[in-house]
Amino acid sequence: MTPIRFWIALPLLIAAGPTTAAHGQEAASGADVRTVRQGEVIALTFPARDGAQPVSPDALVGRFQGREVPAFSDPGGVAVLLGVDMEDAPGTSNFVLERGAGEESRVVERVPITVTPGDFGVQTLSLPDKQVDLDSETLRRVETEQRTMLTAMQRVTPRAWDGAFILPSDGSIQNTFGLRRVINGQPRRPHTGEDISAPAGAPVSAINHGTVRLVADHFFSGKSVVIDHGLGLYSMYFHLSNVTVHVGERVAKSQVIGAVGATGRASGPHLHWGVRLNGARVNPLSLPTATVSLGMRGIPQ
Repeated sequence: MTPIRFWIALPLLIAAGPTTAAHGQEAASGADVRTVRQGEVIALTFPARDGAQPVSPDALVGRFQGREVPAFSDPGGVAVLLGVDMEDAPGTSNFVLERGAGEESRVVERVPITVTPGDFGVQTLSLPDKQVDLDSETLRRVETEQRTMLTAMQRVTPRAWDGAFILPSDGSIQNTFGLRRVINGQPRRPHTGEDISAPAGAPVSAINHGTVRLVADHFFSGKSVVIDHGLGLYSMYFHLSNVTVHVGERVAKSQVIGAVGATGRASGPHLHWGVRLNGARVNPLSLPTATVSLGMRGIPQ
């Protein structure tokens, strides 16, 4: 694949008033501040300007809160999908777009990002004790499965997704992302996905083009599928009753990959839908909204 070349000049964004940074980072004076809630995804676009040196998208990398964010070509410039983790500290810090690596790198754009609290609620659940108070053997199994899941989402591959992302199932959205769960009276980690209630056997579809990186049957997530959409973006589908794809298979947007179920630790039939974006745990419902402005623009060839 031959990289498309485009032009980048400094500065790329319109000016605004000065800002104050948090987390020990210097805010960009004179740049627009973007406000994003914890756990949201936003698209940042940087229009090209005439008269600058040509730059390949492979030569650019974004950085935010210690995470790398790959750039991709966008008509007339370059863009990134930025995920704000559900537990990124509120405050203002910089997203920077850099050219080159190491000591040779230089910042070509700096955008202040203000992270606001997600205001996540609390959910109380009651489950069988054996699914909550785990014995040593089950704990070892869970730890192994967690490592397997994280390993499956470590690679940053070329962009496969194209256009706006879609919902994976026609069900009732429960707005569970970020909920602080209390299970059988015990506080647990926040819920990192969105639950969609639907009848057992209802079809579950891929939210965009990608490659299946994991098919498993885990203690907590039950029958599970993980899809790599490229540029560090992964989608997860848990508690399935059955799976119709295999590891390494390339899938298309809206292709059926399985069916809603209640496998693993689940109180009833539903789909747990999760998204990781360059390591950030993000609300999957913010992904279709963030990418609609990038829709139907095509993957660079």
